[in-house]
Amino acid sequence: MFKLKKRLFISLFLFACSLSFSEITAEYKNLGFSGINKPQVAQLRKKYLTSHKDWLYNVLDDGECYRIYIRNELEKRKMPAILEYLPLVESNYNPYAKSRSGATGLWQFMSNSVQGLLTYNEYVDERLDPWKSTHAALTKLNDNYKMFGDWLIAIAAYNCGAGAMKKAIKKAGKKDFWYLSEHGYISEQASSYVPKLLAVADVAENAEYYGVKMPTARAWNGKTLETRAGIYEYVYVKSSISLRRLASELRIDEKMFLDMNSALVKGVTPPNKQYAIRVPEGMKDFVLYTLNELGVFAIKQN
Repeated sequence: MFKLKKRLFISLFLFACSLSFSEITAEYKNLGFSGINKPQVAQLRKKYLTSHKDWLYNVLDDGECYRIYIRNELEKRKMPAILEYLPLVESNYNPYAKSRSGATGLWQFMSNSVQGLLTYNEYVDERLDPWKSTHAALTKLNDNYKMFGDWLIAIAAYNCGAGAMKKAIKKAGKKDFWYLSEHGYISEQASSYVPKLLAVADVAENAEYYGVKMPTARAWNGKTLETRAGIYEYVYVKSSISLRRLASELRIDEKMFLDMNSALVKGVTPPNKQYAIRVPEGMKDFVLYTLNELGVFAIKQN
């Protein structure tokens, strides 16, 4: 009888504990930006928690290598963590995305907005390079912040342009994104840009709080997963070489090699100009040997 009562007590205790733990909800993570409960943000958040939940999960999962690289770069530059999700708003983390207006790449640069940031010519379009375009985009966003002193304004200016944002602020006489948006001082596209970013970031960062599952790109201890994303070796060539031919000679996957050097729009290095070919880690010496065998002058990066 005593053993039976003891077992019953233990069972009831464990059951009570399970009820208590089930009632505990994850703590909400504040994103640190105003307007998170604005109607336009709430409406989008509801969409990403319901009808577009699976879509958001897949996009975040597919873009993991870029997210990790961007996250690490943001930490180095001490920039807002939610910017990790801006390429989702821009391109769904697709480094080959191209809009009707001609905006290209992960960060959707226009050809007339790359001066001083990225190379763009007949042979090279660095808007298609996810690693270089990330550096360019973060530099531009940081410059916007230095100009306006407000991150929501800086983010919106990335969409509509710093010039247009300056005019809007001057006309409104007020430097507040929500005021500019709600009173029609900036375009409809720029007005919807920030709410979408906030909604996506909120669902992704607070998935557990909202009771949904989203890819975090983090290990069990909360630390960012360690990958070799964006880490390569480089070999400099001074003449034109076909990437497809080089991949064949190296016996490596052609698509992978082309993706690593996605800025080379013709699949060949520029003629009569030094260019750094990106190669897998540990293959630099073999690539140098192969290029020299093909009669292509090449040197390795120090």
